[in-house]
Amino acid sequence: MLPYFCLLPLVMELPAQKQDWVLTRESLDRLLNQLDSDRDRAAEKYEQIRQRLMKLFRWRGCLAFEEYTDRTIDRVARRLAEGAEIQTASPYTLFYGVAMNILKEHWRKFEQESAALDRMSQSQHSPQDPEEVRADEEERKEKEARVYCLRHCLSQLSSENVLLIKKYYAEGDVLDKEQRKQIAAGLGISVNALRVRAFRIRGEVERCVDACLKPLRSG
Repeated sequence: MLPYFCLLPLVMELPAQKQDWVLTRESLDRLLNQLDSDRDRAAEKYEQIRQRLMKLFRWRGCLAFEEYTDRTIDRVARRLAEGAEIQTASPYTLFYGVAMNILKEHWRKFEQESAALDRMSQSQHSPQDPEEVRADEEERKEKEARVYCLRHCLSQLSSENVLLIKKYYAEGDVLDKEQRKQIAAGLGISVNALRVRAFRIRGEVERCVDACLKPLRSG
């Protein structure tokens, strides 16, 4: 039986590679400054871009549209932090280009995984033991139920808390000291506060998943 947070990368559709760049307050400020010199107008433009990106990813069939939106914004912010500038009257054009690249990566990965599953299916010619088939089916249903409940429970969290646990548990339950420092710095909190908040959120999600699973199992 898989623990809830072993399924988190699947639910959040996280990339396989390690994410070693974290959006900081400084890089966010640089992004906002390039959107508009007036901070209030910059914040409005940022939110408009974010909403358009979420709509784009939803239309393109991405279940984790918020996570893909955040990933797009992170990539743009990283480019700006490295010295790039927004040189267009419509900043969304830059975000759109990055989003399309992320979509290409998403569908390329999906096609690769589908092809791997097809090859695996074709290679299994020998008949399986009925008991093994039953056990595999039960395990599949249990995993599907957990994924469904985990998605449901994550949808009840604020976007800030989803981002926190996504980064905190992206590498499983173990993060080294430097990774914790980077995440805490990006959120503007101490490492101890990060640990307490992550464990509290995790507890809330696990209780929610347990409650969600009970009627599914009984049904």
